[in-house]
Amino acid sequence: MRDLTNPAGQARIRLLVLANEHFTVEACSNCYIPGYLIVMPRQAVESLAQMTSEALASLGPTLAVATAATEAVVRPQRVYCALFSEETRAVHFHLFPRTEWLTAKYFDGHPNDTEVSGPRLLDWARRIFQKPIVGMDREETLEKIRTWLTSPSIEI
Repeated sequence: MRDLTNPAGQARIRLLVLANEHFTVEACSNCYIPGYLIVMPRQAVESLAQMTSEALASLGPTLAVATAATEAVVRPQRVYCALFSEETRAVHFHLFPRTEWLTAKYFDGHPNDTEVSGPRLLDWARRIFQKPIVGMDREETLEKIRTWLTSPSIEI
């Protein structure tokens, strides 16, 4: 079967945060914004319409709990949830935390912008932060998110 998640066959670093019956949640492998997560169905599909009803029923709760963990740990102004599937054909969701720090960096580089455009900011961040960010420990943030998700009070 063709690997829809990695069509070029490139090596991927997987930093798993959560796995359930239908989805995995891991750190984005090519952008080092702490708390930037990718939610992927275990069964690769090219369209939401191809997902099983069981997986679709699990999608909302999976996105919600991963978002809640990101909000609790990272404390962003917003968490964007997006489905593009452009680099890979497989359905996957970006959970992208827009923090005060990131928003300030964006406006520093875009002084003529007066409002935040989520898609533009996400695209910009994915191009700019392709290497570890000095003073930010992505792995520490991921471990805090994992810990939050394994709290006995959290139902997944």
